[in-house]
Amino acid sequence: MKKLITFILFINYILIFSQKNINEKLAEAEKFANKIIENNPDKILSYYKLNNGILKKVNPNNENEDDDSEIMMSYRIIKKNDKIIYISKSDSFWGMGDWNSSQDFYFDENGVLLGAVKKEDWFLENKCARQIRYRGIYKNYGKPKLQRIDKFYNENDKEIDLDSPNCKKSKKEALENAERTDKITFRNLEGFMKAERIKYYK
Repeated sequence: MKKLITFILFINYILIFSQKNINEKLAEAEKFANKIIENNPDKILSYYKLNNGILKKVNPNNENEDDDSEIMMSYRIIKKNDKIIYISKSDSFWGMGDWNSSQDFYFDENGVLLGAVKKEDWFLENKCARQIRYRGIYKNYGKPKLQRIDKFYNENDKEIDLDSPNCKKSKKEALENAERTDKITFRNLEGFMKAERIKYYK
């Protein structure tokens, strides 16, 4: 019995250490990416994907190089020591429309997925909120399914309680929207490229 208890305690220690390690690496990657976004946006590599899966670099001198109806997705990539540590993908290439949807992915320098943030913003226009900003925060602790924490905010970035009297009627819609793009099945950079069906860089 003592051996079993010792083994369980040892496994718990490993899991806690692993989670702490992932949290620290994720925080470091987020901090690095945010610093680039805020202070050195010229270091962000911008690409878009066409319907045929080809990934092309955004040419600031020729914005209309491709017909926008052919564009499926846009990507922003940040590297550290020549390794991709951040990718943001969005289907709102031109930044227009009432619905904004994007996902941010953080990797370590070996290409292992550390975590992700799923963002869904949509207009509601009722007592609950004029606009809902959903954030799904994912962490990769090496389990079959990523750990996910859901957060809902209003247009003033104040967290929303979906069980409050003003929001109960909007809860079903909010939860359905939160699940809408929950398809993060890969666990590394190569898996991301395959999931996105990206053929090659140009």
